[in-house]
Formats: sequence, C-alpha cells, structure tokens
Amino acid sequence: MIARSSIKKDDSVNRIQELDSLRGIAAIVVLVFHYSLLQKDLLTFTKFGVTGVDLFFIISGFVITMSLERIQFGYQFIINRFSRLYPTYWTSVVFTFVIICINKSFFGYEPQNTFPISDFFYNLTMFQYYFGVKDLDGPYWTMIIEMLFYLVMGYLFLTKTLKSAVAILIPLILLGTILTEFHWFQPFSMAYFKNFPLAQSLPLFVSGILFYRLFTKDKRLLLNICLIIGCYFLQILLFTKVGRANYYISHPEYKAVLAIYFGLFFLFVFGKLRFIVNRTTLFLGKISFALYLIHQYFSIYFLIPNLMKIGVNYYVAAFLIALPVCILIATGITVFIEKPVGKWIKRILNRFVDTKIIKQ
Repeated sequence: MIARSSIKKDDSVNRIQELDSLRGIAAIVVLVFHYSLLQKDLLTFTKFGVTGVDLFFIISGFVITMSLERIQFGYQFIINRFSRLYPTYWTSVVFTFVIICINKSFFGYEPQNTFPISDFFYNLTMFQYYFGVKDLDGPYWTMIIEMLFYLVMGYLFLTKTLKSAVAILIPLILLGTILTEFHWFQPFSMAYFKNFPLAQSLPLFVSGILFYRLFTKDKRLLLNICLIIGCYFLQILLFTKVGRANYYISHPEYKAVLAIYFGLFFLFVFGKLRFIVNRTTLFLGKISFALYLIHQYFSIYFLIPNLMKIGVNYYVAAFLIALPVCILIATGITVFIEKPVGKWIKRILNRFVDTKIIKQ
C-alpha cells in the first residue's frame, strides 16, 4: 500500500513527490560541482556533487521498474520513454550547439575541439558513444548508460522475465566486480566496460529496483534489504576502476556519500522522507532533466568566463547570473517543450500504433 501523502496526481500520471525532490537536489549538486571547476577553492566543499549522477541512477532503477509494471505492451514503454526524453534532449543539443557556435564565432573561445556538423547529428541520436563521437556537452555521458538500462529492462519485459530482473542482473554485477578486482588489465575486462558502460553503475540501478520492491511491500523484506546492502558494497568495489567520481573524491568519501544516498532511499521507501518535499525541491525536480542537460557548457565555458572577462566577480557571475539564467532556460524548455511536445509525440505515436494494430 503506497502512502497517499507521497503521491500527487499530475497530468494523469502518478508522481512521487519525494523522488521529484531528490531529482531536483541531484541536479543542483551536479550543477554546483561543475560551477566549482572554475573556482578550485570551492571544490573542497562541492566536490561531492560529482556523485549526483549516482542518485539519478538509483532513481532510474526505481522509476523504470514502476513504469514497466504499469503497462501491458512493450511499445508503450518505448513510446513513453521516447516522448519523455527526446524532445527535451533534442532541444538541449540544439541549444548547446548554437552556444558553441556563438562562443567560437564571436568570442574566439574554444575550450573543446571544434565539433563538425556531423557530430551534432550523431549527438541527436543519444547513441553517439557507439558511433565513436564525443558528447557535445559533458552531462550527455550518462545518457548512454540510461539508454542501455532501458534496453535491458525493456528486453526483460518483452521476454516476461522482469520479475527475475535482479536474479538476472546480479551475475553481471558480480562479473564486473571480479574483472575490476582481479583481471583489470586484461583485454576482456577493458572491452567489457568499454562496450557495456552500464556495467560501471549497474549496482545503482539494481538497488533502485530493490528499493521499488520495498516500496511496494514485497514480502521478501530481509532478502531485499540484504541485496541492497550488497549492491552498495559492489558499487564501492567498482569505484576505484570505473566511473568519473574517483577523479575528485577519495574512496572513503565515496563510501560516505553513497551511504547517504542509500540512507535517503531507505527513509523514502519507509515513508520517512517527506521532510525534503517543498515547493523549491519540487520545482527543481520538475525542471531537473532540462537543467541537467543545458547547464554545463553554457555556464562554465560560455556565460561565466565571458562575464569574468568584463570584470564580473566569479561568485556573481556563477550564482547570481548563470544559475538563475539556467533555471529560467530549463523552465522554458520544460514548460514549452518537454510537457506539450512530449504529450503531442506520445499521442501521435500511440495513434499510429493503434492504427497498425487495427489493420492487422
């Protein structure tokens, strides 16, 4: 039984307010971490924001499991994910590409190698990683990990093995940890993580699945808790070899931060996380996807450096100008693109599929 106070009816979809709030918090800590890259003194306090994506991955494991349990057909999952992600993502890619062009043409600022127009089109696919094309903006690196998780879960749904998702995915996690601990420099190990980047964060996604089980009052309480704790330790083992957080924080620091994230989720599934829900966190959660996608290049390679060139103090440029501007742009994308265009695409695709089914 899901606590009524934790769910809000929004556009005919049940949204869990604690998760929206966690999304908002994760987006902000990632943003502040990226801003601090321009002011190294701040990193002492803000470096932990590099782990914000870990929180996003746990949330995804929870939400995708919940989404799949609420549909009947695989095409519904594809349409829901496509219409939810791509309008915002495409808008963000176009936005960032335009800013890159302006930065180069008018300010002569080129912190990254020039992006050919072909890279722009590859980035629109969200699968540029497998085309050997670099991401147009920093945050995009997580999208291929998310997409692989969707594909894996979608496959389990189609093969009617979703109920066994944890049993199927845990061996992959164990394989990854064995490779990093005992065979890291072997060609197979390198190839495994290169060709299957989801492996570096798979314990986080699986922990999200397990937290969903706790949330829905699965009878295997003790087993699920033990498996969640196992995912925590397995992710810690992966830390030293894969991912990006190890460039900024130590192993003990990562253990502590990840323990906080897992602790927050335990509070959430047992109905004790309402204290983080307020208008600010809900608003940030609503715009979190767009904010996450558009903030990095626009802020730390374009807006903040160019403001500092004309004498604006870093803190003013970053937190009194760049941050509000990013929030404003993300709000615009969410309100005018993500919501209406996503609904329109979803309606068109569902109508198209329904027509095909009727004709058959």
